[in-house]
Order: sequence, then C-alpha cells, then structure tokens
Amino acid sequence: MKIRFLREAQDITVKHLAELVECTPSFISQIERGMANPSINTLKKISSVLGVSLVHFFDEESQVSDKTERFITRKNKRKRFKSNIESTDIFLLSPSEIESKQLEMHLMRVEPGGKSDKLYTNNGEEVGYVLKGHLTVYLGDEKCELEEGDSIHFPGHIPHGWENNTDFESVSLWVVTPSIIRAEDSLMIGDTIYSASDKK
Repeated sequence: MKIRFLREAQDITVKHLAELVECTPSFISQIERGMANPSINTLKKISSVLGVSLVHFFDEESQVSDKTERFITRKNKRKRFKSNIESTDIFLLSPSEIESKQLEMHLMRVEPGGKSDKLYTNNGEEVGYVLKGHLTVYLGDEKCELEEGDSIHFPGHIPHGWENNTDFESVSLWVVTPSIIRAEDSLMIGDTIYSASDKK
C-alpha cells in the first residue's frame, strides 16, 4: 500500500500512526509491507490521519489518460479494496478522476462467513441490489435478509453493516450519494457488528 510513503512524507512514525488509529505498531508495519490487510474501518482511520480519501488505497492497474475514457470504468481497470478481515472485496465502479462527488457506485463481493467488522454511518443515502446469493444487511438493531433480486434503500445515518452467513459468495451492487470513498470525511464509524448467530 501507499501508507508508508504518505506517512514518511509527513514525518509520522509507525508508533505515532498506530496510536492515532488505535492499533499496534507491528500491525501498521505489516500493512505497509503487504503482510497484513486492514479492515475498511482501520483503513478509514489511517486515511483520515494521513489526510487522504479512502480511494487512495484502492488497487488500480493503470491511470486514465484519454479525455472520454475518464468517464468510463473498464472492468479490468476497476479500483479494488480487499479486506481479508471482513472477507470482502469492494470495487469502485464509478470513475474517481471526474470532479463530481455526488454519486458513487460499488460492486461488493462477500465470501461465505464474511461480515463488516463495524456498523458504519454516513451523511447520505444508500441503495443496494443483490446480484447473486444472499446478504444480511444490519440497520441499527434490525437485520434485513436479502435474496438475489432484492433491493434496499436507507438513509446513511442509520448504523449499518453486512454479513454473508451462507456457504456461497454474495455479490451486490451499491449506489451511494454523496460519495463515501472519494470524499475524505463522509464515512464515519459506528458500533461493533455482531454475528447473525448472536442476534436474538
């Protein structure tokens, strides 16, 4: 990841960064060396400390140069964030190079047993559509069971998270307004999410 470059450019030590994001220095070191993969929650804290948007840490094969291509996201050039902790891949489907930050689209793949490690909140609205499999969406103390073809729309201020408690991959499409990955401060952290097996 680009964390080490950004950290050293700002004269921030590994120890200090670890204190600010509430994790161990060894974990920060492992992330920088590609030996550990942080959750979205941890990466958001790191991006906030380093003063960059979350999209800076998404993988991308190449930069867009053509003027018209900047409006298109090719399937082999999607920016991708992989969270091993959450067993989740998130692909940014909307171009990050355009100036508008009012709308953002993601493709989310959740492996069997994968779940968000926190309930999140933001200042916008979210719409989700399940393309494949099953997905549990938590809204506060409630949970919504979504099957293939189901959709959901909710205000971002409700603490929300996800879980795939099946034996098959879950694939869903999400549209968020305003942007939460490209915007620097719109993704906020909520409460710890509990496994569906813990929900009564």
